[in-house]
This record gives sequence, C-alpha cells and structure tokens, in this order.
Amino acid sequence: MRKLLIVIPLLIVVLIAIDRAGVLLAEREIGARVQSAYDLPTRPDVSVHGFPFLTQVASGNYQEIDISINAAKADGVQVRDIHARFTGVHAPLSLLFGQNSADVTATNATGTALIPYSQVERRLPGGITLSGDGSSLRVTGKTPLGTIAGIARLGVTKSGISVSPEHITVDGVSAGALASRFTSVIRVGELPLHLSVTAVHPGRDGLVIAVAGHNVAFAHG
Repeated sequence: MRKLLIVIPLLIVVLIAIDRAGVLLAEREIGARVQSAYDLPTRPDVSVHGFPFLTQVASGNYQEIDISINAAKADGVQVRDIHARFTGVHAPLSLLFGQNSADVTATNATGTALIPYSQVERRLPGGITLSGDGSSLRVTGKTPLGTIAGIARLGVTKSGISVSPEHITVDGVSAGALASRFTSVIRVGELPLHLSVTAVHPGRDGLVIAVAGHNVAFAHG
C-alpha cells in the first residue's frame, strides 16, 4: 500500500511532464510551419491552450491556439504586432514530429494587428502627419499648398483600408476641393495566417485593425 501511495504521485508527475513536453513540441512545430509559410524572419510565438494536452493530440482537435507575429508584410504594407486566436483547431498526431505535410486548420480566428502611420503617410502628399485623436484620425502638416489640418474617416472595403478626409483646411481656410488628394486606400489584402481585416480605428502608433478568419488553413505543411 505504501509503495502504491508513492508510485501514484510519481506517475502523475511523469504524465504531467510528458503532457507539457508535448505542448512545447506542438508549439515549436506550428511556429516553424507559420514562419516558413509566410517567410518570417523569426519564429512566431505560439501558445497551445487546454489541459490535458495529450487527449487533444490523440483526437487531433485542439481547444485554442494563440499566435503572435512581430512583423510581416501584406501586399507590401508593413504590419506589426499581429495577435490571433484560433479555435476549433485540427492537426494530425504526426504534426508533433514534423512528419506530416498536412495543414493545421481552424474553424474560427480572431485577432488584432497594427499598421504604423508611416505606412499610410507615404501614400499621401509629402509633409503630412497622421495621429490618433480619440475615435478620429487627425491629419496635419506643412505642404507646398500650405499648412494642412483636418480629420479623416477610416473604413474597410474589399480593396483594403480607406482613409477619407471629412474636413480639410489649408492655412485655416476650408478646402474641400482638395480632399481627393488626401484620400487613400491601403491595400492589405489577405494578411498572414489567412486573416482578413474586419474593422479599423486610430491608435497611438498606427491604425489598429481587427482581423478574423473562418475555416482557415493557417499553418502549412
């Protein structure tokens, strides 16, 4: 009986250790696949959630996986701080050992990312600076036309993210006729991890975008 009381706790510890080791293997393999698929300079951070992990491995179905990418490009646009959460994830058992070329798929994905203001400013007339002003995007700057000030509206279209001035002044005088010169569409297309932009608002360092996906193969074999 004493031996049994000693063996059972040890067995539990061993099983937990094996379970956690499996998590680390899965996170490394998924990270390597994502890095290769999207030609990233570094392996993204991957967190596999749910306990016990081994039962998820056995079924090939995972509760939740989080992936964070520091920086990537979408249609030539630099995108930073991509954080995505995938649910309803399916991956084969052999994924852990890098022996299966099948994709890792997810039923749903949600997340956020950041497009630095510099990526938008280079698409506008020289001298223009963008900044977040609560829920509005403020446009300011000194250009050959004069001192520009105004507010722009953000939107999501099939082509990407639209930036449309709502009110523009030049040297304090309303200049609605110049609005088209400060209108731009940032074509981001499909982001890494097969995510698409669903919403956008101005942040401190850039445009904060909400992203989502449905029935996506986010880590290629």
